[in-house]
Amino acid sequence: MLASVVLLCLCVVFLLVQLRSRRSKNFPPGPAALPLLGNLLDLSKENPLEDFERLRNSYGNVYSLFIGPRPAVVINGLKAMKEAIVVKATDFAGRPQDMFVNYVTQRKGLILADYGPVWKEHRRFALMTLRNFGLGKKSMEDRINDEIQYTIRTLEESAGISFLGALRA
Repeated sequence: MLASVVLLCLCVVFLLVQLRSRRSKNFPPGPAALPLLGNLLDLSKENPLEDFERLRNSYGNVYSLFIGPRPAVVINGLKAMKEAIVVKATDFAGRPQDMFVNYVTQRKGLILADYGPVWKEHRRFALMTLRNFGLGKKSMEDRINDEIQYTIRTLEESAGISFLGALRA
C-alpha cells in the first residue's frame, strides 16, 4: 500500500516536471507558469493591464509570460520598444509559426512566411514580377488615368438612365 502511494507521488512529480514550461537561457525573466495553463491564472479578466503593470514593476520592461503552453515576450517602455523595432529589427521580424499554417502554405508565401532566406527570395521575385508589369513606371500611371477618365465619362453620360442601357448605346 505504501509503495503504491509513493510510486503514485513519484509519477505525479515526474509529470509535473515534464509538463512544466521551461525558459531557455536567453529567454526574459517572468513569473512561474503552470504546466498546461501557463500564466493565464495570473491575469485577471476584468483588467489585465493592471497585471501587466504589476509584472513590469517586478521583472522590468521586458518579461515573458506563457499563454497556455506557448511562450510570449512582453515589451514595455519607449526605449525597449525602439530597441526591439529599430536596433534588433531582424530578430523581431518573424511571424508566429504553427503547424496548421505551415501545412496549408507549405512554408511558402510572403504574408505568413517567417523572415529568412526563403522570404527574401520570394519578396525579390514578387518585386521583379511587379516591376515587369509596370510598377513604378510612368506609363502604367497614364494607362490607369485614361481608364478612370473613360469610366467617369461613361458614368456621367448615363446619368438618369439605367447603366446597362448606357453601355448598350
